[in-house]
Amino acid sequence: MAQNQMKPLKIHLVRGNPSHLTKAEIKARERLESKYVPKADNVECPDWLDDEAKAHWAILSKELLELDLLTNVDVGALAICCDAYSKFLKAYQEIDKHGMLVTYTNKGGNKNVVPNPYVAIANKYSDIYKRYCADFGLTPFARLKLATPKDEPKPLTDFEKRFGDI
Repeated sequence: MAQNQMKPLKIHLVRGNPSHLTKAEIKARERLESKYVPKADNVECPDWLDDEAKAHWAILSKELLELDLLTNVDVGALAICCDAYSKFLKAYQEIDKHGMLVTYTNKGGNKNVVPNPYVAIANKYSDIYKRYCADFGLTPFARLKLATPKDEPKPLTDFEKRFGDI
């Protein structure tokens, strides 16, 4: 059975404190999370990325650093994201060059029209890219999740006033 993934306190509070953490629990989480904030003093583009991925890295890393969303420990994840972007573009160029369908000659010499294998490759890297973009808050939907306004606190019912949070 899958468990809900614990979210950072800032995101939890932006979503209106759905689990109704008390002030003491919020303070405890803030102290705990402040201990685990990675540094961002050594964020550099990995050498193994190709030129297209490095160019994309330069764009994304600049934005993410300005938003304090990129740290030293995120370098690998952002590199995978940029690498997926580069490989998607290469696959797309092959699709442009050869089309969505290609002619395949089998061992018997018969020619068949089959889907271009680069379509599957492009889809694979597109999915990887979208997943990592969502993790970094780079999609409109991911940003909306972070920007959800807090719900106004609801007044306590008579039951809650009498018996508290049972």
